[in-house]
Amino acid sequence: MLTSSIFKQRVALPGTGSDYCEINRVLAAAVVSKKFCALLLSDPAQAVAQGYAGEQFILSDAEYDLVLSAQGGSLQEFAQRMGEAISSRPVFTMQPVIPGNIDAPMPAF
Repeated sequence: MLTSSIFKQRVALPGTGSDYCEINRVLAAAVVSKKFCALLLSDPAQAVAQGYAGEQFILSDAEYDLVLSAQGGSLQEFAQRMGEAISSRPVFTMQPVIPGNIDAPMPAF
């Protein structure tokens, strides 16, 4: 007997970067370096272009726009605005196909 489990999986929108790993790196650099943090808050484009400790940030266009738009007076405010922007983006979920009935609509859960 074939059984299928019901699941929901978060997937990224195309071109947005699925896990925001590079944004996490930007924020981590700001946490450990007051100088980088000050630059990020005053000129995020320059901070991203400059990188940190010899490392470059490879942001998708969506991530780059997010960093530029998240202006804040403190790192906490900056990160909060980015978090709000990320959480307001649509998230699609994948639903399993019911074996043997591919054309039938999925039941609402």
